[in-house]
Amino acid sequence: MALIVVLALLLANAFAMRPGLFVDQVVGGLVYGFILVLLALGLSIILGLLGVVNFAHGALFMLGAYLTFQVVVEWGLSFWVALFVVPLLVGALGIVIERTVLYRLYDETPLIGLLATFGLALMLDEATRAVWGASPLSVPTPEVLSSSFDLVITNVANFRLFTVLVSVCAITAVYLLIERTDFGLSVRAGVLDREMAELVGVNIPLRFVLMFFLGAATAGLGGVLRGTEVGMDIGMGDQFIILAFVVVVVGGVGSLFGSVISGLLIGEAVFVTPLVLSTLASRTNVAAFDISGIGGLMPYLVMIIVLLVRPRGLFGQEGFLE
Repeated sequence: MALIVVLALLLANAFAMRPGLFVDQVVGGLVYGFILVLLALGLSIILGLLGVVNFAHGALFMLGAYLTFQVVVEWGLSFWVALFVVPLLVGALGIVIERTVLYRLYDETPLIGLLATFGLALMLDEATRAVWGASPLSVPTPEVLSSSFDLVITNVANFRLFTVLVSVCAITAVYLLIERTDFGLSVRAGVLDREMAELVGVNIPLRFVLMFFLGAATAGLGGVLRGTEVGMDIGMGDQFIILAFVVVVVGGVGSLFGSVISGLLIGEAVFVTPLVLSTLASRTNVAAFDISGIGGLMPYLVMIIVLLVRPRGLFGQEGFLE
């Protein structure tokens, strides 16, 4: 309780001293957190359901951004076409990867899968570099989303609000598919006891392929939104895949709800913490509180604290993947 009171006071102090910047950082953390959730959701699906540590997931995220550039800039089509088509293309590539490489590794140790997907990530990086070059690229924001929304104390770009809206819809759809449909029930049954599920006539290989498609498509959707907002480069997949693993670990391996909460928590921690410490330093005249680069360290500090208190993550289940 004391910790909650201290955090509330720190946040209130930051808002009182710089209200506009505080809201900007909260919205920025929300958008960043939802991008992490989209990437971690697919990673959590593949890791939790299929038991594969898919290091190539970040490359699929990056590919979603570059395919958006291809559709919008090179082919001259609408952003809305890219928003619909690119996740499907990335999902289809995910199926190819699953059928040609990962399917053969399901009975192997996790280390073999990790090395194989790491090699796939390198191959996708080099293929992307060969097709689109090594220089950073950008995509024009759709005109209808290029303006800002007035919040009185600050303005928020409409594309950021659109990113939040699309992410919420995608996350809700994935959750309902897995938790509220017969298809999701059969997939979860296959994870718990594959032989028994197949014995009663459930086509587990087909369902696992579809889940891999779903995981890759959500990563592609994240790439579309992130690439359109801030641009793209070859290293974006490597940067985000590490953070996505942190989100999955903090949320609890295999817990979709945990990944959502964890992603938003880490997104806000990355954006809000520097402002909170900066305003605290100004209020107390203690410059040591203003720690340079603290935002980049927050995902790992959050992970350490959570794992010390809950070794299986916030919503991890006992015995899962053990």
